[in-house]
Amino acid sequence: MKSSLIIAAGCGAIAAAVPLSTVHNTILRRAPQYTDIQLLQYILSLEHFQDAFYRQGVANFTQAQFAEAGFNADFYSNLTDIASHEHTHVTSLTTTLLQLNVTPVAECDYYFNVTSAKGFIQAAPLIESVSVSSYIGLLANLKGDAFRTLFSSVLAVEARHSSFIRASLGLQPFATPFDTPLDLDETYTLTQLYTLSCPQDNPLALKNYPTLSSSFTNHAVGSLGSKDGGMIGEEALFITYGKDIKIGSDCEPIYAAFLTITGPIFAPTIRVPDNGGFKTTVPAPPQGYAPINGFVYVVLSSSNTTLTDDNILAGPATIEIWPK
Repeated sequence: MKSSLIIAAGCGAIAAAVPLSTVHNTILRRAPQYTDIQLLQYILSLEHFQDAFYRQGVANFTQAQFAEAGFNADFYSNLTDIASHEHTHVTSLTTTLLQLNVTPVAECDYYFNVTSAKGFIQAAPLIESVSVSSYIGLLANLKGDAFRTLFSSVLAVEARHSSFIRASLGLQPFATPFDTPLDLDETYTLTQLYTLSCPQDNPLALKNYPTLSSSFTNHAVGSLGSKDGGMIGEEALFITYGKDIKIGSDCEPIYAAFLTITGPIFAPTIRVPDNGGFKTTVPAPPQGYAPINGFVYVVLSSSNTTLTDDNILAGPATIEIWPK
């Protein structure tokens, strides 16, 4: 169900008056305090997510169907290798937790809503990019070194998977010199798009932000990212789904925060009354900031100086940005 941020009807003129110039700041996010065991459990849940995705794809679509979609035998062989890698990650992390006398988190029930071999591969960039970004974020939050080598080793493999999938779809395989970290809540929000249910004893209670879709107003793009995309300086539209989002006061401005490893880059938005969305111009990164290229994450926020659980209103959305 489509919904929108709840703001006063008379705020449109004020929002439209906000200059379309980038507002930016280097931000250190407030990180929740998780133990390294909890982080290990979370990464296992993420590997369950990927394992289920590839397991279902290989089971549901034959090599012939992938060939009909334009993916040759070499691609299919590599795809089955990726599926095997993900299952190996699950078994390795499960064994590690059992050796520590910790009950491993169980797999959730997922629905990926893919009905063709081509659709399966088109969904894969998000699965892999979220994995890479999650590992980067988790590495920054580890307190000890016990799992650092394991996490780093798996991260390197996930990055190779991501590049392979992107190249197979005609996307730039390594579009940016820096991948973007995501925190646990942001990763959880994206994986929940495909999650039907989870065992009640799963150990982490995380925040699920409202879903945010993205598109470029001049040409189509999938709501969660696809080969179609746009460039810096073009207009993008973001629409929330699932539930209404209340903000603290009437006429409060809403910003699109484009996430990078050097901090979020904020851009003011203008409300679009006919669809409840918010449009903005994709900003150019200021000097000293990481490029905004490739698979980019965007959240809506009531702040243009910091991102916290209190001011993130929706997202992340994912959007493909081409280099000029």
